[in-house]
Amino acid sequence: MSEEISTFELAKQFEEKRNADLFEQQKETTAVVTIESKDKLIENVFEQAVMHEVATNDQLKGKVLDTAQKYTETKMQTIATNVDTEYKEAVYNNAKDACESYGFNEKTTPIWAVNFMRVGYSIILAIWLFIGSFTFMPVIFIAKKMSVGLKKTWIAVVFAILLYAAVTILPIVLALLQSL
Repeated sequence: MSEEISTFELAKQFEEKRNADLFEQQKETTAVVTIESKDKLIENVFEQAVMHEVATNDQLKGKVLDTAQKYTETKMQTIATNVDTEYKEAVYNNAKDACESYGFNEKTTPIWAVNFMRVGYSIILAIWLFIGSFTFMPVIFIAKKMSVGLKKTWIAVVFAILLYAAVTILPIVLALLQSL
């Protein structure tokens, strides 16, 4: 029976030491310590003291939990904002020509504005292509075909303009001459 009491007493002493104040435990341990281990020891003691204070002080525990909640919400909002910004940049990059034709070069332009510029750009481009089909496109087409044989681009452009002018103006001149 004396063994059972001593085992019980040992368990009780162990539990008391475990629950004893951290600083009391530090007094009991004596060891030779280097400068680096002193720093680590002080850091470890401070961390344990903070954990003890947070665990025992309900007011401080509430503050820590409130701060942790605000921190988490802030980080989540930051991530959501970054995702939104990346999405806006991707939409802008897909319609970069349209946005730049309106003078916008900000990658975080609102998506509705980018879509509006995309539609407007498409309309103006269609008009430009229609008009160009009868004006400058034939000159460019002829100049490219002529530059293959002439090997000088500027000469090909001059000949193309002259040829285009002759093709478009000559029928008008002939019609005017016949009506006189």
